[in-house]
Amino acid sequence: MAEVVAGIAASHVPFMAMQPQFELAEEGQRNRVVAGMSEARKIVEQARPDVIVIFSTDHFDRCFYNNLPPFLVGVGEEAEGPIAEWMHLPKVKLKIASDLAQFIVREGLDNGVDFALSQELPLDHAEVVPLSFITPQWNIPIVPIVVNAFAPPMPSLKRCWQVGAFIRETIERWPLKRKVGVVGTGGISHWVGPPETGRINAEFDRWFMQCLVEGKAAEVIEKYKDAEELEKTAGNGGQEIRDWLAVAGAMPSRLKARVLAYEPIPQWATGTGVMGWA
Repeated sequence: MAEVVAGIAASHVPFMAMQPQFELAEEGQRNRVVAGMSEARKIVEQARPDVIVIFSTDHFDRCFYNNLPPFLVGVGEEAEGPIAEWMHLPKVKLKIASDLAQFIVREGLDNGVDFALSQELPLDHAEVVPLSFITPQWNIPIVPIVVNAFAPPMPSLKRCWQVGAFIRETIERWPLKRKVGVVGTGGISHWVGPPETGRINAEFDRWFMQCLVEGKAAEVIEKYKDAEELEKTAGNGGQEIRDWLAVAGAMPSRLKARVLAYEPIPQWATGTGVMGWA
């Protein structure tokens, strides 16, 4: 049977992969973030997953109000991106582990998790940026799961944790003997578009990461049942902690969390963090 062997949660700030924006950040800060990403890569390399399930967010590049599912699974043979042209990043093409993706969707339908699915899901910077650090050779097939953390109504934090736990249970039921890594991307605190753009709530970010280290995801879920309250505290970009909570939910108890890096970087307008479970 398959098993979850590692977890990573990381910001997907586009500026991490763009020039000259990357170098606008203070040198010490950007170096510590890159070092944290390198630690994340080592966790993945040591765990040697056959597949990576990646929880990420859309930015109205793939979904819009005419079709805005809470959870969308890419089930095709491959995915290419980033779809947005403004970053001027090279396109990459990744193989999708469609056998596991289809299994997750079928198991969901039988167990109360109604995933939407797409045979033609392109990649967003939410996948491409962190994976460029974590799996720079692009050699591990993925199962992309897009979580609506961009526009209301969004799935609750509790539901995202539950879906993560369901993914772990489903992986453990998958009859193939495979090792699976789970990645979640986004956040942490940032405001995109409103007058507060550029603000960072480092106190929230550190508290949130410490809750995950201590296995206290329930504390985050209880405190921020209201998405509007979360947005006041961590910005509209802070809604992406849904992806981190999904990873936390997917982790077996034998894997322990630690913070690999955290830097509030004003030039990137984001509280930028990396965590690993190993």
